[in-house]
Amino acid sequence: MATFAIISEGISENISLHALVEKMRHTETYFADIQPRTEVKHSHTVQEGSGGWTEVLSHCNTEVFKQALQSNDYLIVQIDTDRCDDPSFGIKKTDEKNEPRTNEEIYSDIIARLLQEVDKGFYEENRNRIIFAICFDEIECWFLPLFYTDKRACATTGCIGKINQELKKGKGDYYIPEDGKNGANARSTYQFIYKKIKRKDIPRISQSNFGFKKFVEQMDAISDE
Repeated sequence: MATFAIISEGISENISLHALVEKMRHTETYFADIQPRTEVKHSHTVQEGSGGWTEVLSHCNTEVFKQALQSNDYLIVQIDTDRCDDPSFGIKKTDEKNEPRTNEEIYSDIIARLLQEVDKGFYEENRNRIIFAICFDEIECWFLPLFYTDKRACATTGCIGKINQELKKGKGDYYIPEDGKNGANARSTYQFIYKKIKRKDIPRISQSNFGFKKFVEQMDAISDE
């Protein structure tokens, strides 16, 4: 049995990480939702307070970050790359020649940016217990290989739209609103998506998104007890 604290951009990312971690582990797993705070209302988990990348950064620079690892075995820090070139985030997507930077470069810089907010000594003591979920471009992109086998499986733009295109072809009223990912219809859609994920398939589908692949590598490196 292990406990995972989670700092993420929002409730959809939070619930997606719950589902993925549970799929990947053989033993009982518990979660502590640090950011955003969540509450169960009418049998549904709902978000309390604000979300977004700014909240992720601010929660790395608080005692909450340390307390999360004092009372839990691991801490997952999730952030999307879609807004990483915002001046307050400060990670360029292109180089000085305006050429796209590699995923490896962006990933490394985002980790470094997050760690700017973290006490260095604390991080060095606990680095093996901190797991980064860097989502190119958003966590929904991780799920594209469940719907596509061509180059669209590796897409990092318009991922929700691409998923919705395939959902329309199936049975059921499944749809993820671009501006309402936390609504009732979206929740049932995410649950439908999670059911499509098989544990044995995660290593394969994670290869389509660099951030997903790195997340799986980190999860594979920790104890499954």
